[in-house]
Amino acid sequence: MGVLALGVFIAVTVIVNVVLKRRISEALVLALIACSLVGGADALNLLSAAVIRSFQSDVTFAGMAFVFMGVIVSATGLIERLIHILNSMFGRVRGGSAYVSTLGSAAIGLVAGSTAGNTATVGSVTIPWMKENGWSSNRAATLVAGNSGLGVALPPNSTMFILLAMPAAAGISAGDVYVALAIGGAYCVLYRMILVFTWARADGIPVANRDGMATLGQALREGWRSLLIFLGIAIPVALTFGPLFEFLSRPELVGKDSMGSISIIVWVPILISAIALIEGRKRIFAPDSKFKVILNRELPQFATVGVSLFAALSASNIMEALGVGPQLSDFLGSLDMPKAAIVAIVCVMAVVVATPLSSTATAAAVGAPAVMALTSVGIDPVIAVVTVLLCTSTEGSSPPVGAPIYLAAGFAETNPTKMFMPLLGYFVLPMIAIAWLVGMGWLPIPIS
Repeated sequence: MGVLALGVFIAVTVIVNVVLKRRISEALVLALIACSLVGGADALNLLSAAVIRSFQSDVTFAGMAFVFMGVIVSATGLIERLIHILNSMFGRVRGGSAYVSTLGSAAIGLVAGSTAGNTATVGSVTIPWMKENGWSSNRAATLVAGNSGLGVALPPNSTMFILLAMPAAAGISAGDVYVALAIGGAYCVLYRMILVFTWARADGIPVANRDGMATLGQALREGWRSLLIFLGIAIPVALTFGPLFEFLSRPELVGKDSMGSISIIVWVPILISAIALIEGRKRIFAPDSKFKVILNRELPQFATVGVSLFAALSASNIMEALGVGPQLSDFLGSLDMPKAAIVAIVCVMAVVVATPLSSTATAAAVGAPAVMALTSVGIDPVIAVVTVLLCTSTEGSSPPVGAPIYLAAGFAETNPTKMFMPLLGYFVLPMIAIAWLVGMGWLPIPIS
């Protein structure tokens, strides 16, 4: 039933939005209802339970909070001053803003595994900058949503530890997986950098006009306060990962449970919004301020992004309840085919499961049989784990469910459906190919 629910959800979304030309928010709500009806007599209970879980999800709040944060950062002019500094550093490179966006996603991915948080944090800063430098709204949003998976393709992340905790990974060193995943993730980053290079030339992105371009020193003198925005990222990261987290997690201090309850995707938008309001207070209260005008103009985004995220998350909950994970898990466990075919099927199945589910839920649902299927054809367990992780990193860029798609589309003010095919062609399928090459040993990953 879970696989059927997945098919129904995708079919209804495509028909209502693409064929009937209705808004994506409407399409996703109708698809959610259709998805629940797969449960038959239990449809109402499935729908109500899924809705309650979505209301309680950090991602639901974060989706709205990050859209609000983007509006505040833009309305206070902070983004303009930040772009001025970044442009003085990278503006002389063709497509420089897109390179920065990609490397920024990778940097955040090294400390935080949330695809939604990665998209929102990077997108709120780099999408306006990319558009200002000649990138189309669709291209900018596609890149940011496609890069969101670097939080899972790079260590450490919760998905990695879930796989390591399974019996199929018994005896595997977490350190070995960390290093191997870092190398596998580096292949993913390199691919994206090559993609940006290709796009920049295919789209005719011009090199920024150097006339009048400020030097780095001048830009810092004029707008150094805008860099305070990164405290809104650094503080939650420091409190959720690393030495400070370990220190405060000691029982005699805050404690591990209390520290573990801090959500990076909740606090990043709150802190950045507060910093932007304080830093840009003079602009807000200036006689010629356009703060209210910008807020009124951007308010419709909240309805579209909020409804889309909520429907997508609720549908994911229903599919999980209907057993999409175990059904595909049973299929994987019964395979008896050549190595190349096994690796390909495992990669595709992991990506399919990661479409409605999070990477964490995907690892919990099919991680064990996927790793066992790969090791059964002679693949080293460490490489098997990395292969599965690279596949599940597509969760944010897999249409039509991935929350980062709607977050990025909201920042770029573009129709998310226009991103579906580019995301599949430039990010989902290439990630399957990279994972397959890693699994086959053709993209080398040294292991001890």
